[in-house]
Amino acid sequence: MFEYIDNSEALSGYLERVDSAKWVMLDTEFIREKTYFPKLCLIQVATETTQACIDPLAIKDLSPFFDWIYRKEMVKVFHAAWQDLEIVYQLSDAIPSSIFDTQIAAAVLGLGDQMGYARLVEQLLGVQLDKSQSRTDWSRRPLSQKQLEYAIGDVTYLRDMYPMLLQQLEESGRLSWLQKSFSHLEDATQYEPDPRGCWKRVKGVHLLKPAQLTALRELAAWREEQAIKKDLPRRWLLSDEVLIDIVRMKVADLESFQQVRGLKPEQITRNGKLWLSLIEKGQALPREEWPELPKKRKLDAQLALVADLLMVLVNQQARENNISPQMIATRSQVEKMLSEGRDNLSDDWRGSLMNEVFADLLNGKIVMRIENLQLKIDT
Repeated sequence: MFEYIDNSEALSGYLERVDSAKWVMLDTEFIREKTYFPKLCLIQVATETTQACIDPLAIKDLSPFFDWIYRKEMVKVFHAAWQDLEIVYQLSDAIPSSIFDTQIAAAVLGLGDQMGYARLVEQLLGVQLDKSQSRTDWSRRPLSQKQLEYAIGDVTYLRDMYPMLLQQLEESGRLSWLQKSFSHLEDATQYEPDPRGCWKRVKGVHLLKPAQLTALRELAAWREEQAIKKDLPRRWLLSDEVLIDIVRMKVADLESFQQVRGLKPEQITRNGKLWLSLIEKGQALPREEWPELPKKRKLDAQLALVADLLMVLVNQQARENNISPQMIATRSQVEKMLSEGRDNLSDDWRGSLMNEVFADLLNGKIVMRIENLQLKIDT
């Protein structure tokens, strides 16, 4: 059984009853198709002895709830936490500590990389979840019993899986591997919009020349700022394809905008002059202030051989830790690392496993040899 909480008095009463909880399962339902920021529609909570659906559309002040989850001594358990934490940050301007993400834990244990909640539930508990409500409109009220039962399932089974995963992590000695990944989730800066940096995520950015990136940065920043201000999807203002075409076609006057496929006349009338000024602003920058994409080295025959050796290390570590090599690093990820001139794989658990040994090999501190048909790695 679970509670449906839709008023401040009921929320206060519930929080008083769970004030001493050592851990809590958390999930959210939201919609985002027509907005820049996700619209929170439901919060699901489970402690060791309680389950509740909290209605944020009916409760105006959620600050008592946020104060509760900020308690450092209480572990907050999510599955694929990033989007849930993004919502928490936008509504409360803070990120709770003591986070545990079951999706990351599953990867560390070799159960599957980027594993969805339903698949993890089936694998660990043998339960097949009903997915019929996955595309429901969570903003409509009243919510049906079927919707609420579907939603509470996202924390009910999470409560069952958390002790199982925790025990496996402790028995395998891998709990410490998660420290960097969980600390990264607690970094509030990653949930803040970044208008000046969003040009890097524009689809097609690699098609542009360095000099063209100056205009793209200004236009993409304007789009992001407008999307935030109006709370609209950025693609509703300008699609990535249109941004790239404006820059590649070297639009220099209002008439030139008419040649850009996907631009409406009213958009040109309303914003054309501003766009031109942004393009000119970017183009006026001195070369030393041009934005740059990560530099890549061409993966020649020698670097390809180095990638082969690094993959030997990946496979060795995977075998020793009983994890699929693909969960640690794929060939393309290793090649990308080399092409960008890095000697570290990542800053998460995979990096904890591979960064030091990769750096040692690339710096000539490792010797590989064969002894009795067994690979030996000496440092």
